[in-house]
Amino acid sequence: MSEKPHNADRTCWNCPAAKFKGNVDFRGCGQSRRIVPKGEDKQLMIECRRRPELGHFEPSITFEQCPEWIMGEHGYMLEDMRVMILGMDGYLGWTLALKLANQGFQVSGIDNYTRRDCVMEKGSHTLVPIPNMTRRLEAATEELGVTLNFRRMDLGNRKKLREFIEEVKPESIVHYAEIPCAPYSMVDAEHAIEVQRNNVLATLGLLHIMRDVVPMTSLLKLGTMGEYGSPLTGRPLFEGLFPNDAVLQWDDREWSMGGEMTPRDPASFYHVSKVQDTYNIYEACKYWWLRSYDIMQGIIYGVHTDEVATHPDLRTRLDYDEWFGTVVNRFVSQAIEGIPLTVYGEGEQIRGMIALEDAMECMVRLITSPPEPGQYDVVNQVSGLHKIKDVADTVARVGNEKFDLDVKIQRLENPRVEAEQHPMEVVSRKLPQEHGFEPNVPMDKEVERMFELLTQDHIKQRIKEKKHVIMPKTRWSGEKKESGVLEVYQPGEKEKGEYEGKLDTE
Repeated sequence: MSEKPHNADRTCWNCPAAKFKGNVDFRGCGQSRRIVPKGEDKQLMIECRRRPELGHFEPSITFEQCPEWIMGEHGYMLEDMRVMILGMDGYLGWTLALKLANQGFQVSGIDNYTRRDCVMEKGSHTLVPIPNMTRRLEAATEELGVTLNFRRMDLGNRKKLREFIEEVKPESIVHYAEIPCAPYSMVDAEHAIEVQRNNVLATLGLLHIMRDVVPMTSLLKLGTMGEYGSPLTGRPLFEGLFPNDAVLQWDDREWSMGGEMTPRDPASFYHVSKVQDTYNIYEACKYWWLRSYDIMQGIIYGVHTDEVATHPDLRTRLDYDEWFGTVVNRFVSQAIEGIPLTVYGEGEQIRGMIALEDAMECMVRLITSPPEPGQYDVVNQVSGLHKIKDVADTVARVGNEKFDLDVKIQRLENPRVEAEQHPMEVVSRKLPQEHGFEPNVPMDKEVERMFELLTQDHIKQRIKEKKHVIMPKTRWSGEKKESGVLEVYQPGEKEKGEYEGKLDTE
């Protein structure tokens, strides 16, 4: 962290405790980050919900100056800040809940256990065993001394959700309550429709509740780098919006593209739902002056944070089936079971990735540094770009050298419709430059921690019990058949392809 915390100079205008007290023209589009006073005095006035004795004042006090903002692990934090996590039982939701509570946040959350049900439908189970939510909450209190306010609830139940939000009055809402699975969305009509219903319609309902109940609360919505696709032109993947100096040239004419949404090319019906979320949230910020971070997240992998490693009952889930098992997590489980690692097609696909521990630090930094009213902001949350075949090589190398395994790699017929060779340039400047984030967990370190946990005898037995759910059977074409093996090879045998990923953080 730099000498001065990343959010020290943010002001009351960013604080969720501020309440508008007039002189704001809401017709001024928040996307321009232009504050439009109205009236003759041209002064913007707020009131502090936490310190009403201050009366009405201009929103110029910085976090560094305000006694309500105290120094935390990753910069200033609003003391006892109320954070609500939607999807708290999940891989990310549970991990973040423990991280925040352990740092002094007041954490509430909901979940309807959809992830558990979907994995059960596949005939699988979480590789790392987890208890039911009642036991998880007890363990959080016993082991960490924290209390989590949890309700079993469907995000689409607007009446119950509104009541809970009115009760808690969260100052930040983290939205993890969507079905995060491309293959699941491609199974058939029923699965595709359920993903759209759950993800798009429930989120739209949430936006209306926030408008009516907690309009100053910041929304952190989990997006995905998969919204952008993989442009074959090599066009950089900017952070959601074109930078100010971007231009469009065509037919001897030129236009500024600064501030406009960048193109999307979603990779599945799941990714389509995330793009629709993007537009709905963008419009809500514009119409109602809500504020949101859309976090275009790379593939998260790993098993470790200090909190989840405290006790077995605090562990977060880890899936390895063909639906919900993301690539690194799936590869490590395959290596342990002796299944050649399943690379789709050429394996030249380039993906942004980030370790679980680093991803959680990013979230804390964003929660404590809210956008301005009306601001729809986007961060590309990745710590590195990796080819799938290189990921396989890394997992195999760690498994062979440090755990005495004999890991091989297999190329399969690609069940997806995607470019298998493509350029990839990702711009990810905001997290390091505006929020002080520096990644601390390289892939080989996290992969080693995964092997250490997953090679325990009782977990190895869990892999063996459900190993039949690993091979891909869900095809984007709609065919129902397992992908055939193209070849099996030793790690490190494949030459580098034409393209290498470029991560622009400066």
